[in-house]
Amino acid sequence: MKLAVTFTLVALIFFCSPASAEVCPSFVEVIQNLFKGTLASYQASVEPFSPNEDMKKAGAQLKTLVDTLSPEAKDSVLKLQEKIIKSPLCA
Repeated sequence: MKLAVTFTLVALIFFCSPASAEVCPSFVEVIQNLFKGTLASYQASVEPFSPNEDMKKAGAQLKTLVDTLSPEAKDSVLKLQEKIIKSPLCA
């Protein structure tokens, strides 16, 4: 569980840097599928980025871990993501 939340927050750091004016819509789709979608929908959302086999395996493991979170915890992480994206710190 901590790994999934840590991954999400670290990923958001890269998208909230002063160099990026907006969050990549594909990234948001990947995160949505990670927390709300099926394994197949998550894998399909990362496929355009041409992950290698190690990345695919790690992603599947991460999705398995995320799926152990309660629906409330998943919602809270997505709300935090939205709050971070809309924060003046990410402007």
